[in-house]
Amino acid sequence: MTGFDTGFGGMMAATLTPFDSSDRLNLSAIRSHAEFLIDGGVAGLCPAGTTGEMLYLSVGEKVRLIEETCAAAKGRVPVVAGVWAFREREIHLLTRAAQIAGAAAVFLPPPIYYPADDETIYLYYLSVHEVSDLPVFAYNIPAYASNSISHDCLDRLVADGIIAGVKDSTGNSDQMRALVEKFAGRIAVEAASDSFALEAKKIGAHGFISALTNIWPQALVRLWNGDESVQPLVDEARKAVKCAGGIPALKYLLSKRGIEAGASRLPQSALSVEQRAAMDAVFERVTAAGLH
Repeated sequence: MTGFDTGFGGMMAATLTPFDSSDRLNLSAIRSHAEFLIDGGVAGLCPAGTTGEMLYLSVGEKVRLIEETCAAAKGRVPVVAGVWAFREREIHLLTRAAQIAGAAAVFLPPPIYYPADDETIYLYYLSVHEVSDLPVFAYNIPAYASNSISHDCLDRLVADGIIAGVKDSTGNSDQMRALVEKFAGRIAVEAASDSFALEAKKIGAHGFISALTNIWPQALVRLWNGDESVQPLVDEARKAVKCAGGIPALKYLLSKRGIEAGASRLPQSALSVEQRAAMDAVFERVTAAGLH
């Protein structure tokens, strides 16, 4: 299945992966978190991605995470499932499992770590497209994947009906503008990196996939819907989260919304006393100022 689909627009959540005290998936927290996000107005849920600690989940855990997220969503919002894995056959297994679970689409970055040219990246996405009927989203995140998906490669993938969308996490306005100018109307163009949300909307991105939406869904939805006053608060929160280690800080903040997501897996470290105090202060400040 390919082609532009407006069903993938709006503010979506790059969901965290909750663990219990024994470092197992916390199924009840996955469900309650999904409900919290849907009640907050998000346009979609994106489990098993970068924010979801995809590198440190087993294939079996990813399957269960996707299944639980789809079950919790109950078709109210689309689930765009991350299907990254180290081996091609595992990516295929995850893609088929996502379709069975009821996901609306899948997304994955290009091959990571080792250099990959355009032909390699093209064949990589082709192999995923061929194993299910789900739309495939290319996920451009060169800072982490080490490989960027070139516009020439994207053009070929779109022309051959292999991808239905692209998520770009560079936070680069020139890059987003070029993607919108070249591909809008042919595929869904999704942006990421929370400090870039307002600019991405103005440039013409169809949707946005956000980490901070895990904590303040209503506020990020307001931002996407035109409330520009939210962006400075988002910028402040994002800066503080980055300084405190990213995912562990997000999980700590989520606990302050009443959902226990547990610890993050190594190499992510627990927050120090000082970092927790800093997160407490930021949470109180930005919540009082309007982030909900």
